[in-house]
Amino acid sequence: MNTFDRRSQIIRHLQEHHRLSTRALSDVFQVSEVTIRSDLSSLEEQGWVQRVHGGAELAPRWRLEQSFADRQTEHRAEKEMLAQTAAALVRPGDTLVLDGSTSAFQLALRLREMADLRVVTNNLQVALALAANPAIEVMVPGGVVRGHTASVVGSGVSELLGDLHADRGFFGASGLTAERGLTDADVREVEAKRAMVRAVGEVVALLDASKFGQQAYLTFARLDQVHRIITDDALSPEFRALCQERNIEIIIAKSEP
Repeated sequence: MNTFDRRSQIIRHLQEHHRLSTRALSDVFQVSEVTIRSDLSSLEEQGWVQRVHGGAELAPRWRLEQSFADRQTEHRAEKEMLAQTAAALVRPGDTLVLDGSTSAFQLALRLREMADLRVVTNNLQVALALAANPAIEVMVPGGVVRGHTASVVGSGVSELLGDLHADRGFFGASGLTAERGLTDADVREVEAKRAMVRAVGEVVALLDASKFGQQAYLTFARLDQVHRIITDDALSPEFRALCQERNIEIIIAKSEP
């Protein structure tokens, strides 16, 4: 395991256990306590953890995750514009996967009048937006409901998606970089997104331009797994060139008339 991946897994363990000792982390990763202390110092400098006597815990900013309602207000105009463009890719008869992002929720609002769709989602708000239409079949995996984010997480997500093949999936993300692809911060959400990526024929990312160059610590899709990105016209030439190099189609969303 390389240094970056080990540090990613340290964050994952802290998300699950809240606080861990240096010795415990040394045992988990089979490296010296000196190495773990170096990892924790680096993660502290980046704002991910704070050191406590004998170990570390997640920094407060990552313990206080934004609610689904609060996230809806961020870049709302851009999300609505991306969702309008994404909806044009959907055809009757499609089987879709929508993740737990607020971008996917905005897309659901634009799909709820369509007919003959099958949608798998781990977000209860997305499911409720679509389920009122009897012409849309909505599937929600079993698992633990995270009330703060309205998402269902756990092994049930992977179990349902393991036997499913969907035409395409729509995903939000905390950020995108050349090195790490699409990333997010919470390990439970990331595990659900990874299962969704494996289940779809086409991965479509819904990212406003501010997300490019940003990086959370956990990858859920490498760039070679991404087929299309829907973004806005503020995307930099650098990232346009990167996507062209990686054979990712860029779709620039336009404002609704």
